[in-house]
Amino acid sequence: MVKWLDELKLRARELAQKIPYQQIKDSPSIKYYTDWGAFEKCIDPTMEIHHAPLTTNIPYEPNIVSVNGGIGITKIPRGTHVISINELGEELGKLLFRSIDISESRAIARHVANLVDGAYVEINEDLNEPLRIGIITSTEKPMLLPTHYTVLVNDGVTASLGLFTIGSGGCPSTTVEVYLGRGSKLNVLFTDIHEQVPAYALIKVIAGEESSINARSLIMGGSMNHHREDYLLQGRKSNLNHLGLEIGYGASRIDYQINAVHTGEYGTSYSRVLGIARDKSFIIHRALGRIMNSARWSDTSVEGKVFVMNEGAYAASVPIIMVDTGDVNGARHSAADASPDEDQVNYLRLRGISKDEVTDLIIHEVVSQFIESLPREYAVDAEAIRSLIMSKIVIKD
Repeated sequence: MVKWLDELKLRARELAQKIPYQQIKDSPSIKYYTDWGAFEKCIDPTMEIHHAPLTTNIPYEPNIVSVNGGIGITKIPRGTHVISINELGEELGKLLFRSIDISESRAIARHVANLVDGAYVEINEDLNEPLRIGIITSTEKPMLLPTHYTVLVNDGVTASLGLFTIGSGGCPSTTVEVYLGRGSKLNVLFTDIHEQVPAYALIKVIAGEESSINARSLIMGGSMNHHREDYLLQGRKSNLNHLGLEIGYGASRIDYQINAVHTGEYGTSYSRVLGIARDKSFIIHRALGRIMNSARWSDTSVEGKVFVMNEGAYAASVPIIMVDTGDVNGARHSAADASPDEDQVNYLRLRGISKDEVTDLIIHEVVSQFIESLPREYAVDAEAIRSLIMSKIVIKD
């Protein structure tokens, strides 16, 4: 292992002994949203991960694949440079974790201390199709399986990126940093689909001057699924358009957080998340749209709309706006509970539509909104995602 990584892991291991999962200054309600005790049950990785079944359930061939932490790299497009983290030299190693504070929480410190592998990716030319990263965990024991990805999209480049995570065993833990150069354009699709395992994901996207991000996120399942996306719009006239879909089923519990923070002038951000909770699931959508004092004439909007499909399920959307300057173009937030009420269900029943059919119709509609919003570059991904969603939440034909 390279020296810089040894030193980083050592520092993280020391921090993990001292800091909590959540700072005392944080709201008690936030602690309620994420059951950090689920992650305490995750043991540190051992050599057993190399003997776990090396099977993948990703419905297409990724360019970069991680199975239980180990990295494989195949069919990298021209103009794209990919290196395994464990083979990264000192100079490029300094570029990793620049936007992630490993002293922020025990979850991050443990992630870095036990990092199995990951990849450094540099995109220097336009891509005709998405660069896909597949992450699969399948260990029988509740083993922490951390991987990290740093992606640089250079100036003026137009590209698409897909990050597909399936947790069918172990404790998947993923950190991602994406840096957008001046005038670059990125489509990105984040897909997290988990069985009843605890899963942690932290994604940081840093947008340079006049860059744009078109982001789509699907977060589904997990016994305790903590997923956070931070978008830092630090470049002048940088732009974010985001749509997320959060689906809870069975006994899954999801804490999904989106932060859009403006530090550059004339930036725009729009984030909307749709949530579905059925069975005994518990889902939370938290969103922050913030315009810092330096980000004059920026515009931010964060929205959430949730559907509770039956008694025993729980869903809530909590969007917040913070503005530090009086010179803004706009700042809006909204939350809605669009669950079918008893009168609506009874009305449909009188017309021969059962309660289960009502549930399926609503789910079909919400899922279709998300699928149809995907850029055309993700046509293959769209069909795979639709099939996976339907198989998990048993949508009726």
